Amino acid sequence: MSINLSASRENGFTARSLRYLHEVELHGGVRAAADALGINPSVISRQVGQLESEYGVVLLERSGRRAVLTEIGMSLVEHFRESTRRDADMLAQLEDFKSLRRGRLGIGVGEGFIENLLATVLERFSLQFPDIVVEFRSGATSEIIAMVRNDDVDLGLCAGGGSDPAIRARVFRAAPFCALVSPRHALAGERRIRFEQLRDQRLIFMPERFGVQQYLDAIIRAERLSVTPSYRCDLFSAAQAIAAAGLGVAFMSTDAARQYLDAGRLVALELEHPIAREFSSQVIRRVGRRLSPAAEFLWRQLVEAMQRRWSTSARGAGVA
Repeated sequence: MSINLSASRENGFTARSLRYLHEVELHGGVRAAADALGINPSVISRQVGQLESEYGVVLLERSGRRAVLTEIGMSLVEHFRESTRRDADMLAQLEDFKSLRRGRLGIGVGEGFIENLLATVLERFSLQFPDIVVEFRSGATSEIIAMVRNDDVDLGLCAGGGSDPAIRARVFRAAPFCALVSPRHALAGERRIRFEQLRDQRLIFMPERFGVQQYLDAIIRAERLSVTPSYRCDLFSAAQAIAAAGLGVAFMSTDAARQYLDAGRLVALELEHPIAREFSSQVIRRVGRRLSPAAEFLWRQLVEAMQRRWSTSARGAGVA
């Protein structure tokens, strides 16, 4: 076993002295260690002797014709080995950073997340990893989970929904789950409504694989209502455009509809139902997958951003 460390002092010990002590323990004696290192045995004896004199301890003792490490000697060897392992891990990380300054990072993203959350996170990421190509793949919640599980993307950001043993998820409260109507709609003056108030309206649903639709279906089942939508579309932007034209009622979070809401083209009516209040978002990665430094950095940034958003919205809503 060959360990290439400099002779600089660390924590009061020279790396060379600790290395020699390690080699003595590894090879079973001073002479055998010297032969393995290609040096004179007196060099090892002198270095070990200096350690013993400096700290007033016995590191080696004779056992027949062998030199055996004492308890404190073994403690120093373990210290050396642990330091060596840490050094190796850090060097591996540095090599990862060096080799992955250029590369690709895939993210599966649900509609409504890129503009409202990823935009701020990506600014910091791009400064840290300017040459990494970030590839976005959109889809419904179930599709994004499948992308992450199958390693088609590194990370996922989508509405909460379901559980998968292959997926590690950090779940957060999402922006309010609302009905979205034109400002000209008869209910536009309401702040909160019950779903029952919408049963006779022209409703815009998403496909069942979408997380928002799963929440909506759960509310409908809980209320024991029979509802037939007037439209189904697989783009949030299409649902927003239909609602803004006064042709129906769409359902999604206020984050997903932020552009239309800020422009005054839609009004958000919060759904008054326990299931709607459970609406969540999640950042996901595959269990057991070792992420690249770039992906690990983005994972931490996404989690921190989601935590900040939840803390801010919780304070605004008076949540303890």
